[in-house]
Amino acid sequence: MYEPHIRINEELMDMLTLDEKKAWVESSPTKVFDFDPKTEKVVLVDPEAYTYDDQVIKKAEATGKPGLVDIIAKEDSFIFTVESTGAVKASQLLLNAIEVLNQKLDAVRLSEDTVEADDQFGELGAHLRGG
Repeated sequence: MYEPHIRINEELMDMLTLDEKKAWVESSPTKVFDFDPKTEKVVLVDPEAYTYDDQVIKKAEATGKPGLVDIIAKEDSFIFTVESTGAVKASQLLLNAIEVLNQKLDAVRLSEDTVEADDQFGELGAHLRGG
């Protein structure tokens, strides 16, 4: 999943009542935003928890405030989760996966049978061979 870039439009947010702000925060199924009772502001607490479900965008539109939040997927940065059953540490699983990926990339680079490589790796195979 791409890492989200989230920007709250403070000018529009200030136009909402306290109850509307709280309801907007609660519309997110994950704890991305929170309401700070001291400042009476909505704050971004965990952007990585955003799941691209668009619930906060829909709630903003339903409240009559489209553009209340701007969420863009950073296509050069992504988030992934590695889980383990406990037999192997997640960090070791990641290192093993990187090693296997490197071996496969090396195989594509060295492949003389371009048709087979293209069948297996598609555009990636052609790209790695300089095509």
